[in-house]
Order: sequence, then C-alpha cells, then structure tokens
Amino acid sequence: MSLAYLAVGAVLWFVTVLAFAFIGTIPYWAHALAKVERRMVRLAGFRPITDSPPGLPGLQDPVLWREVAYALAHMLIGFLSFVFLLIAAVLVFAGLMAVLVMTGVDAPLGRNHTDPPFLVLLGALILVVSPYVVTLLANAQGALATALLSPRVEELQTQVASLARANIAELDRFEGERQRIERDLHDGTQQHLATSAMRLGMLELEVRELFPPGPEQDSALESLEAVRRETELALDTLRDVVHGLRPRTLIDDGLGAALRELARRVPIRTTVDAEGIGRFSLPVESSLYYIASEAVTNAIKHATPDHIHIELAETFDRIRLTVSDDGLGGANSAHGTGMVGMYERAVLLSGELIVDSPPGGPTVIVADIPRPY
Repeated sequence: MSLAYLAVGAVLWFVTVLAFAFIGTIPYWAHALAKVERRMVRLAGFRPITDSPPGLPGLQDPVLWREVAYALAHMLIGFLSFVFLLIAAVLVFAGLMAVLVMTGVDAPLGRNHTDPPFLVLLGALILVVSPYVVTLLANAQGALATALLSPRVEELQTQVASLARANIAELDRFEGERQRIERDLHDGTQQHLATSAMRLGMLELEVRELFPPGPEQDSALESLEAVRRETELALDTLRDVVHGLRPRTLIDDGLGAALRELARRVPIRTTVDAEGIGRFSLPVESSLYYIASEAVTNAIKHATPDHIHIELAETFDRIRLTVSDDGLGGANSAHGTGMVGMYERAVLLSGELIVDSPPGGPTVIVADIPRPY
C-alpha cells in the first residue's frame, strides 16, 4: 500500500511541477491535489483527513495557503519518491538481467555485461532496502499531509456553525410551509366542514317541519343525525391535526407556555418545570415542542406511567429538554417512527437525543442542542 501511495505521489509530482510553471493554475491544482491527498493518506496507514468545504477557498482563507504549502512540499517528496523508484526499478531490472547472463541465457543487455555478480548483489540489496525506504518516504508524506491539510479547531467550529445556520434555515422553510398548510386547513377545509355541520342542523329543522311525526320523519332525522355526527367528528379531528402541527400558544407565548398547555391536556398527572425560560427562534421552539409532545404521547401509549415530568433548561450556550416518566420503559426506535422523528429533529438542530429507557423503567429522554444566536 505504501508503494502504491508513493507511486501515485511520484506521478502527481509531474503535474505539480507543470502547475508551478504556470502561476495562475497553482491554487486550483493545490486544492485538487489536497483533495486527492486527504483520501490517499490511508494507503500509508494514516486516517483519512476531513475534507474542506466544497468549492475553491478564497485567497483570504488559510486553508488555501496550507494547500499551496503542501503542494510546494510535495514537489520535494514527490521528486525523492520518483528518483528512488526509478533507481530501484533500474537496479532490480539490471540485477535480473545479470542473473540471466550468469546462467547462460541470452539477455537484452548481452552476455558481456560488466560485472554481473556485482549487479546481482546490488539488485538484491535494493530489494531488501526498498521496503524500509518506501515506508519512510510514505510516512513522511502522510505526516506532512496530515499536518498541513487537517482542519484546525477554529475551522471545524466555523463549519459546525455554518451547518447549524443551514439547518435553521431549512427548519425556517419547513415552518413556513407548515404555516401555509395550517392556513389552508383552517381557512379552507375546516370552514367547509363547519358550514356543512350548520346546514345539516338547518336541514334537520326543515325535516321536522315538512314531515309529520312518524316513522318517515324518525328515519330521516336518524340519517341526518348520523351524517351530522360524522361531520362534527371530522371537524374535531381536523382541529386536532391543526393543533398538533403547532399550537397557537407556542406562537403567541413561547415554548414554556405551550409545554404547560400540553401537560393540561394529558390524561395523567404531568408536571412542567420551565420557569424563567425566554423565547427562542420559532424553528427551535417548534422542534423542541414536537420532541416533548411525541415523548409524552409515546409514554402514554406504551408505558402506562403514573407521572410524567417535563423540564426545560438553558445555559449560556445550550438548551436542554428532558421528558421523564415512571412507566414500563423499553422505549426504542423500533416501536415506530415517532422516536426516529425525535432523533431527526435533534440532529437538525445540531444537537443530540439521549434515550435512557431500561425495561421496567423509568424512561428519561433528553434533547440537548446548542443555543442558536
């Protein structure tokens, strides 16, 4: 593997020399060479290096200048690798030809080759020494690549912050789409169902006036009552769906108030500790509310607890939501998509979801996310 690493490096050395002959191509080739090298170092036994963000870094970006520095250093190591591999190949080939000459076989170099025993000895020596030299050169190249091309702590922090901003922007778009769905459901389908229920009530009064009391009136009223009940049930279901998307309290009063409202709707004893918590961005509040609501729903459905406790806490740089219950435990993502959705919400916020739910309980679910700024 080290030999392949050096051989590729020796080939790339030619391209590096050509790139430095044309100044304008240096940044592009240095960036391309760095991308290749970050993956190739594993051939020398090093861990693959984390790649830089997509696209060519700007001239003010220290990443680009470290890549150019590596390209300069690669000219030296690549040259040494090329020279050694060339000399080793020539000596091994000459040694083989000398063996043929000594055994009386016609060889491309002819029978009168100078001092065949010396060439055989030299070829054997290069075969013995080559693994050590190859390993030394490969380790030197890999160590240099790791030192110059590995991301610095501040660059990783910048990438994490950039990813967090991208995730928040994605959640913002998601929240905008959800608001549109809520408006469509409220202003469209919900209004139509409410109007239908009202007209069924008016039709019931007309039936009582038009039909005399008797079996026909009773049958008509019974059918209308069945339709009206189904319409009202559909309307209630739709209201629950709209409320489940995002309660109005969350928008108006914040996450703490929405969690307390959630606790009041739960049929078992549920307490909330969210005092002194300020407002966060709507995507963050909506995601944390979803996690809390899903955790409570799962507990009631699967764990039959006597008590659920929700705690929301914040520090200078973290937000921590904890939902615990004294139920049967055994919560895991294999029981449905709800737990998977909770994990996905936490990851989108660049945080993590920790689930501690041994069989027999209790269950503690913690969503720990960085505080957005």
